[in-house]
Amino acid sequence: MIPPGEPAARAEVWVDGAWRGAGDGSRARPFASLSEALAHAAGRGSPLRVHLAPGRYPGPFVLSAGLELVGAGEGSVLHGERAGPVVRAGEGVFLKGLEVQGGNWGLEAAGPVRLEAVRFRGQGAGAVRVEAGHLTVVGGVFEAEGTGAVGVLLIGGSRAEVREGSFTGSFRRGVEARASEAELESVRFRGPMTALYQEAGRVRLRHVTVEGGREVGLFVQRGTLRLEDVTVTGHEYGLQALKATLEARGFTSVHAARAGVALVGSRGEMEDTVVLRSGGYGGVSLVASDTVLRGLRVDGADAYGVSAARGRLRLQRAVITRLTTREGDSGDGLHLRDTEVEVEGLVVRDVAGAGVLAAQGSQVVLRDVSLESCQEAGVWAETLARVTAVGLEVRGSGGPALVALEDGVLRVDALMARDNAAGLVMADCQGATGVTLGRVTGQGLGQEPGAGGTCVGRPSP
Repeated sequence: MIPPGEPAARAEVWVDGAWRGAGDGSRARPFASLSEALAHAAGRGSPLRVHLAPGRYPGPFVLSAGLELVGAGEGSVLHGERAGPVVRAGEGVFLKGLEVQGGNWGLEAAGPVRLEAVRFRGQGAGAVRVEAGHLTVVGGVFEAEGTGAVGVLLIGGSRAEVREGSFTGSFRRGVEARASEAELESVRFRGPMTALYQEAGRVRLRHVTVEGGREVGLFVQRGTLRLEDVTVTGHEYGLQALKATLEARGFTSVHAARAGVALVGSRGEMEDTVVLRSGGYGGVSLVASDTVLRGLRVDGADAYGVSAARGRLRLQRAVITRLTTREGDSGDGLHLRDTEVEVEGLVVRDVAGAGVLAAQGSQVVLRDVSLESCQEAGVWAETLARVTAVGLEVRGSGGPALVALEDGVLRVDALMARDNAAGLVMADCQGATGVTLGRVTGQGLGQEPGAGGTCVGRPSP
């Protein structure tokens, strides 16, 4: 066996902008400028580590492959003008304990680059731009001064890992990933208009918080997004996906101006999702999507708890409470149109509309559902909707327990109904409208089965 060769020893040089004598790059006699050190590195065949004393060093700088630049924290500042990047980094460059100020871009890289405890501020276009490279950031700080910049831009199949970092200020986009891969862990966004903007590619977020922006908190289009323990406060939407694949566990949206979660033409599987005080588009809005929601909680939405149109929804273990409506045409716990839906273990309480509204040909199966204090009705079926329920409880409705209109069909078995203001059933009995009830129990029903019209009856033997 031939033993592997030892790695080449890394030479070290020192730079101190305050040094006024002749320098040779030693600790005792440092170079007076970073440019001298980089020129020294260009003439060497072995890797080089440059130690940068506190001070302000005007750029731009081109860092050769394999170079390490180690500063003394935020006091070691690389400064550039807006015309170009402050730093162009070759493959294998390592930066630590530095502050990068100004420039159109703070850093541009096309190969593997690692940053530790590096701070970016005041860039015109963005802090870091990576094209077909691999970026690693640990403890990075990205600060926007003004609007319109991007924190980290990944293009051309790039990859990035960002850990224990922060993005503050009014970035247009904190992280923008186009046909690239990224993983963000223990990262905080405070102020970016959109924290993540993803087109294609694959992105994973773990232990991430987002707040202070006005546009979509997290946006993905035609890509795969995975979330774990992610919270978005404010923003227009907490999370929006368009023709994408979504996997989420522990996602929370607080006070979204429109909706906490909005999926369009997407496939999604979400577990332990919380939406609090969302706006006029409801807690969760689904359009032409195939979605699985397990462990959902929606509270205080100014519209629907979950609205779904032209898709498929499987809902398990959901609690929807305190829905209001400004326009008088929403407030349903589930608002379903032209959708195939399976629900198991749902609680809807204190909502301005119906507990479950199914319309426009929806096919809905309900199992173990409790609807309490729903102002319009417990379950409402209309316009060719078909609802089958087993194990349904409706209490304290401001209207009837059940409504069937315009060819809507309800089949309910094991129904507990109590204290509903307009009794048990309201049905128009026109066309194909029909209600079939089995095993009805409760107090204060107000109407016996069949009293709602000729289309209301017991199941056939």
